[in-house]
Amino acid sequence: MKRPLVATLILLGSLFIPLYASAATIRAYIADFTVSPADSGELKSTLKRLFSSRLSGDGVSTVDTPAEADVIISGSYTMLGKMFSLDAFAKNAAGKQVATAFEQGESLDTLIPAVGKISVKLKGDIAKQYQQGPAAAPAPEVKGSGASEIVRQEVTPGWTSQRIAGAHNSLASWGTKEFLVSEENAVRLYRQGTQLALVAEVTLPPRQKVLGIDAVGPDRDGKILAFVTILDREFPASQIYALQNDKLKLIAENVPYLFRAVALNGGPKKLYAQQMGRTDDYYGDVFEASYAEGGEIKLSNPIKMPRFANIFNFNMFRDQSGKSYLAAFSESGYLIVYSDSGEELWRSSDKFGGSETYYQRRDSDNERAAGTPFRTRFLDQRIWVTDKGEIIVPQNSGFFVVGNARSYSKYSMVSFTWNGSTLEELWRTKQSKNYLADYSFEPGTRELALLEVTQRSGFTGRGGSLLRVIRAE
Repeated sequence: MKRPLVATLILLGSLFIPLYASAATIRAYIADFTVSPADSGELKSTLKRLFSSRLSGDGVSTVDTPAEADVIISGSYTMLGKMFSLDAFAKNAAGKQVATAFEQGESLDTLIPAVGKISVKLKGDIAKQYQQGPAAAPAPEVKGSGASEIVRQEVTPGWTSQRIAGAHNSLASWGTKEFLVSEENAVRLYRQGTQLALVAEVTLPPRQKVLGIDAVGPDRDGKILAFVTILDREFPASQIYALQNDKLKLIAENVPYLFRAVALNGGPKKLYAQQMGRTDDYYGDVFEASYAEGGEIKLSNPIKMPRFANIFNFNMFRDQSGKSYLAAFSESGYLIVYSDSGEELWRSSDKFGGSETYYQRRDSDNERAAGTPFRTRFLDQRIWVTDKGEIIVPQNSGFFVVGNARSYSKYSMVSFTWNGSTLEELWRTKQSKNYLADYSFEPGTRELALLEVTQRSGFTGRGGSLLRVIRAE
């Protein structure tokens, strides 16, 4: 009797395998297409963007690196006289071809429809291979866990500033009614009152670009230090300011580190630093950093970064037993939890974070592949851990890409807790119809300060921003 029972259990288990697979999102990487003739090389990036936008959705999401992908999409574009042939195929992680499609056209006017038709066929064939679509079992309804019950209903509307000129990219606070914000070439100190009042301002030369701004303090003497991460052309040339008598006093410049203030495990906020290599955007360990008189930066207590983690996108938290974990964003925006040994334990099915702040560095390999001598690297959003063990992250959405420019149109703040195997959502704020550039959390007041961009810079001017303060509970 035992053997038939075991066989039955194995059979039932095999039936559940495709149902489990159907619930997962298929991650697709769009590789560069081969383009012929060579003078049509600009089509490489165009085809990549077109396929990326048209393949996303309905159980398929696109990722930025082949290592993250379940399937890799590649192909070729060939122009013969006035006719073109567009061929595409998909391979799984093992290199086996799982889908193929092609379209022909008489001119570039028919290229976009051809990409659309190929994308539909590829997506359908890929879904069949991964048991997607109609075979998927509907998820059981759990009372009390619907999104409408997770979304917070704000008891009070919080505080919202007036529009401030400039599309700002970074924010720092330290538990008072003062805030530091930055544009690409400027740092400003504001004080909160009925409105935001400009207190002090520093401008930088055009060759320098502000990537982030962080503050630590006040110390026993009431001094606040601001660490401004700056890239001068392609390498760090950061600056340190002391806030004294409503002024920003420069005390160190050309500091060769990237900075971030992080509250590890929900503890006190400390300053951390990482180097940038000649070829590596983020080089080596992240160190706890301190400023010494004379401009010297002292480094201690190195933290080894697992894959995808860097100075800008990591934090650490502990479970109820005191065991430590590290959280970070992948290059495609998925939230990842690592063990203390660097093993990936969990990855979100949705994308979080999302930033429009980027920098460029010279890259000969990128020039051969994409026709441009620079590679573009987008910064990641902060991950904040509270003293209650909550993991708070933003979720920018409504995203599209034009060249190297990203654009987000709405966001929510999301709070998670670790249940020992996954991050469970606790709450999320009501969606705001702006892009969130940066934010900070103050444990004493449990307030979130949110820096929103209401209008982007461009031909019509510098753009605009606002600052919003809400309770984080």
